[in-house]
Amino acid sequence: MKQLKIYTIENKEEEIILRNKSKEVSPKELKTKEFQEFLEDLLHTAKTSEEQVGIESGGISAPQVGVNKSVVYIFNYDTNEFELILNPVVQNIGSKTDIDIEGCLSVPNVEKNVERFKKIKVKYMDKDGKIIKRRFSGLNARVVQHENDHLNGILFIDKAID
Repeated sequence: MKQLKIYTIENKEEEIILRNKSKEVSPKELKTKEFQEFLEDLLHTAKTSEEQVGIESGGISAPQVGVNKSVVYIFNYDTNEFELILNPVVQNIGSKTDIDIEGCLSVPNVEKNVERFKKIKVKYMDKDGKIIKRRFSGLNARVVQHENDHLNGILFIDKAID
């Protein structure tokens, strides 16, 4: 298991990768040894982000380590565990939003207010290739939306409202 380099907007070449749209992961690719190792390394990087960029991770996406694949780990604040989400499709439930402060491993030393939906439903593939449909609310919904934006080349500073 190794720590992957976290890409930041401070490096223009890395920012280009951060702003690219990610490609879906196929069930076949998911089963490869290389991809499984990448998932382990990505999780390890999320868990050790403080060593590298000085902040704890609420989640991490593959583009943040230079891989434009539809892969995110979110830190679930209800279980205090990281969860893998592949190929997410996110929909809001209702129109209630809230505004809260966000930061990002790829945008060092910046915190801004971002408006997000309070409740979302997500359809995604799990680590076994199974399709899951799930609801998230509150902080977990915010984290999923933040990480999903990464897969579309969007950074939280693009949505900041101050």
